[in-house]
Amino acid sequence: MSADMKEIIAETFAKMVWRGNMDKITVKALIDECHISRQTFYYHFQDIMDVLEWSVRQTTQQLVEQSLQTEDMRSALRIFISFAVERFPMLQKLMNSQRRPQVEQIMIDAISAYLSQMAQNRPKDVSINYLDREVLLRYNACGLVGVLLAYGGKSNLDQDKLACQLEKILSGELAGWNKQ
Repeated sequence: MSADMKEIIAETFAKMVWRGNMDKITVKALIDECHISRQTFYYHFQDIMDVLEWSVRQTTQQLVEQSLQTEDMRSALRIFISFAVERFPMLQKLMNSQRRPQVEQIMIDAISAYLSQMAQNRPKDVSINYLDREVLLRYNACGLVGVLLAYGGKSNLDQDKLACQLEKILSGELAGWNKQ
């Protein structure tokens, strides 16, 4: 029941974001929409940002599970690109809110967690120390979030081509741009 109530609250929150302005969503408005008590809300979440963070973690975990079942990196990237395109209006509302820094950090952390899990599932061909690995993961996570936000709303986006380009970047194939 507990997880179900968390899902109900998170789904209601998402519907409210789709309909309006995230900055105007309050705990009171959310509990009224869910038809629950304030006590029930605070039993499951600390505040509105906690609802958003939980929702992003749940969604990311689902995307990671889907992507780990794919045969290659390009197919995995297509899952994330497709998600960003489908949810772009909501992402745009979140990014236009006063909570943009927190939303951006949640997205970067989610993509970083995904990349970290992907790295753990790959053969250990290359030895890299922990600090270098963390910088590389963060760099790629920031880049992927930026690309998804920059291209997700384009009506003529060729998702397959973008997945191919991102795969080349992540694999290092497109790293020769600065060589003479």
